[in-house]
Amino acid sequence: MKMKFILIGLFSIACVFAIKAQRNEKEWALVYINGKFGVITKSGNEIAKPEFDLIGSFNNKIAPVMKNGEVYAINENGQRLPFVPETKGKAVTFMENNKWGVKTDKDVVLLAPKYDFINKFNDGKAVVSLNGKVGLISDKGVEIIPPTYNFIHDFEKGKAIVIKDTLIGMVDDKGIEIIAPRYSMIQRIKGNNYLVLKAGLWGVLNANGNEAIPPKYNAVLSCKDGYKTLLNGKTGMLTDDGTLMFDPTYDDVGAKDNNVFIVTLDGRYGLLNRNGKQVLAPTYQYIDKFNGGHAYILKDNLWGLINTDGVELIAPQYNAIEETKDNCYKVYKGNKQGVFTKDGKVVAQSVYHDISVY
Repeated sequence: MKMKFILIGLFSIACVFAIKAQRNEKEWALVYINGKFGVITKSGNEIAKPEFDLIGSFNNKIAPVMKNGEVYAINENGQRLPFVPETKGKAVTFMENNKWGVKTDKDVVLLAPKYDFINKFNDGKAVVSLNGKVGLISDKGVEIIPPTYNFIHDFEKGKAIVIKDTLIGMVDDKGIEIIAPRYSMIQRIKGNNYLVLKAGLWGVLNANGNEAIPPKYNAVLSCKDGYKTLLNGKTGMLTDDGTLMFDPTYDDVGAKDNNVFIVTLDGRYGLLNRNGKQVLAPTYQYIDKFNGGHAYILKDNLWGLINTDGVELIAPQYNAIEETKDNCYKVYKGNKQGVFTKDGKVVAQSVYHDISVY
C-alpha cells in the first residue's frame, strides 16, 4: 500500500526547520532557528548560516538580508553583495537616516522613513522590519500588519502563514489574525482546511481557523482515500478535506476497494462503507480483494463469498472456491465439487467428483 508521509516536525527553540522553498527559485529554502534565518539548497547544503534577522525573496539569484541592523544582499553561494533597492514601480523604497520609507517614482513620499528595512513589493504588499520583528505594508504606504512577527510567508489566496517566536499562525491580507500563533505546523489541505501540529499531536482546523478536530493524533498519513490517523497503535481515517470518517479504531485500514474499506482488528477482517460506517464487524480470518463487487472470505479455515454489503453469498464451508469462465464459482468440499452463480444461487450441489463448466 503506497502512502505519502506527512513529515512531522517538532519545532522548538533548539530545532531548525525549513520554512518554505522560494516560489521562483526552487533551489533554495529558508531555515529558522533561535530567531535567526539561513538558507539551504534543496539537497540540504547550507549556503547561508542561520545568523540573519531577515532574508527577503530571491530575485535573479540575489536576496536582501539584514544582520545586526545592517542591510546587504547575498547570492546563490551565500556571498555578500551590496543591496540595491528597486527604483521602478508605482512604489519604491528609499533610505534616510538609516530608516526606510516609501515614495512614488515621482518622489512623492507615501510613507516617511521609520522601518529598519522594507522588502520588495509583491502584489501590492511588502514585508517591513522594525526592532527584529516583521509586519506588512501596502504600496500606498499603509501599514497592514504591525511589526509583531518573526516571519510572514508569501500570501496565497489572501492568507499567509506567520511565525512568532517558534509558533505558527495565519493572517489574511487585511491584517486580521485568523489563527493565533500556537501551532508547530500548519498545512493547507482541500477545502481551505488545515492539518495542524501542536505539542506533538495532529488535528484539523476549518477555513475559519477553528479546531474541527483538536490535536489528538500521533500521526497523519496521506493516502489515496484521504488521511490515515494513528493513535495508540490504532488507525482511523479523515477525508481529503480533513472531515472525520472514523477515529483510530482498527489495527489496519486498507485502500478503498469497490467503495468499501477492508479493516482488521485483533487479527480479524471486517468491512466499512465508503463513509467509514461499519457494515461488517471484523469476524473473518481473511477478506480478499473485491472483484466485481464480490470477495472471498475465510472463516474457521473454510472459504465463502461476500458482496460489498457484507452479505454472505456463499457461506464459508468450502475447502476452496474458484471463479469460472462462465461467471460462476466452483466450490470444493472434501473430494466433491459444486457450482454457484455470482449471486450465490446453487447450480449444482457439492456431490460430484468433477465438474467441467462450459
